[in-house]
Amino acid sequence: MRIMYKSNLNFERFSRYFNDLLRKGLIEEENDSNGRVVYKATERGRTLLEVLKKAQEIASFGEA
Repeated sequence: MRIMYKSNLNFERFSRYFNDLLRKGLIEEENDSNGRVVYKATERGRTLLEVLKKAQEIASFGEA
């Protein structure tokens, strides 16, 4: 699982977070044209990412 290695989390923690994202509808599983399983952010997940980016901008306001 390349996603797990890129997340820099151990298997147990990664599995917990990843399954939460799936259960909450923030990511979804699909098959690509080669039949491989891929994961994509849902509309709800993309909305959350935008909110988090804006929160990060606000939190870092005034930092040098």
